[in-house]
Amino acid sequence: MDVDPRNPESVPVFEGDIQQPQAISVEETSEIAGEVRELVRAGRENAAWELIRHLHPADMGSIVASLPRPSREALVHVMSPETVAWMLRQMNPVVAGRVGTRLGAQMLTFVLSQIHPNQALATLRQIPTLRPQKVAESLAQPLVAEEILSHDPDTAGSLMATQLPMVDTNGLAEEARESLRTLRENRDKLTHVYVVQGSGVLVGQVGMVDLALADDTTPIRTVASSIVATVTVDTPAEECARLQHHYNLTQIPVVDGNRLIGVILSESLLSATVEQDTRQMQQVANVAGETVDGPLSSSIRTRLPWLTVNLGTTFLAAATVALFESTLTQVVVLAAFLPVVAGQGGIGGTQTLTLIVRAIALGELVGVGARRLLAREAVLGILHGVWLGVLVAVIAILWKQNLGLGLVLGVAMLGNMMIAGSVGAGVPLFLRRIGVDPAVSSAVVVTTVTDVFGFLLFLGIASASITLIT
Repeated sequence: MDVDPRNPESVPVFEGDIQQPQAISVEETSEIAGEVRELVRAGRENAAWELIRHLHPADMGSIVASLPRPSREALVHVMSPETVAWMLRQMNPVVAGRVGTRLGAQMLTFVLSQIHPNQALATLRQIPTLRPQKVAESLAQPLVAEEILSHDPDTAGSLMATQLPMVDTNGLAEEARESLRTLRENRDKLTHVYVVQGSGVLVGQVGMVDLALADDTTPIRTVASSIVATVTVDTPAEECARLQHHYNLTQIPVVDGNRLIGVILSESLLSATVEQDTRQMQQVANVAGETVDGPLSSSIRTRLPWLTVNLGTTFLAAATVALFESTLTQVVVLAAFLPVVAGQGGIGGTQTLTLIVRAIALGELVGVGARRLLAREAVLGILHGVWLGVLVAVIAILWKQNLGLGLVLGVAMLGNMMIAGSVGAGVPLFLRRIGVDPAVSSAVVVTTVTDVFGFLLFLGIASASITLIT
């Protein structure tokens, strides 16, 4: 078969001699990964490759990615570049993106520079989380001319496939099926054939089931349905993920004006959704963009600033405690219960914060007023506080044989849980109102407030009721 360097579809798919793989359990994958690690450590990279070469690409990639960097590079150099590229292309994009990130831009550049440019393009399309433009430009034959790589990362343009089936609005069902037959790429992943008119103006879509049941001579307009949502190449991936989740879409057409230019497949939408959820989770913990085996310098840049900020907030809490030194001097046992009140408040606030940030990210707060939400969380805080307050009071009374201490501790717990619920809901709502990402700094604010108010309530009430405790 002739290869046209301008046409990715003319490049034969790499098959190798890998047999039809079967799914294996996580335990089996871990066991094989351990054996591979030992073989590579002993300098037997070829034996390690023979052990994994018949696995499913997802399992193969997970094992390769789990190796320490030197072992990983040694094993990848034993595998042919075509095999590595094939492995990445056969994976789910979520897994491929994770493995590609573990391999790193330098290793991926080495692999892709050894194969045909069109195969390199097909591979780069599969791993959008690695910022493919950077890798493409570093190749010996730069791929900057490819339109799919020219779009900004984390946009619909970087996720879309440009090869898709289309049929004219005046066409027949047989013509729609023929448009599917002419595709080499993504044919088995498509859920709709798009109906266009004129110069590609999108007017509708036909589901695969309706198309399969229609006779060859059935006019396509009689089985077509309307388009629920479209995006442009500049639409953020986050919005694409929201549309997919909210409207239960299997794929989303990409348009330029009214003209159809591409489609975002379900697996790419899944990749965008997982990427968005991962970022939200990492931002709440202030480790956005960090990987478990990434360079130490990256982890330091990500974590150290927030650890420094958190250190400042802990000094604020310490200053609050220092205001009540005389009370602590008179009743030293109060110090033992300080972490109890502050810790429970922090946990309660974080629970509420996590739910609110998730609801904001998924658009679940539409029509829900801030006052109503704050009131709900305050009531929930009171209910939790009543139970926890009674429980901690009983424990303190039985432990220290001090009724006054138990009452003070119970009231402080009730008050701090109510504050924790309100602050946990209020802080992300306020940050969103002023245009700040609530996932970035909410956790630090909520923890600080619950610590400070927990100490103020507990020690303040204790100071006012010192005669009851002593």
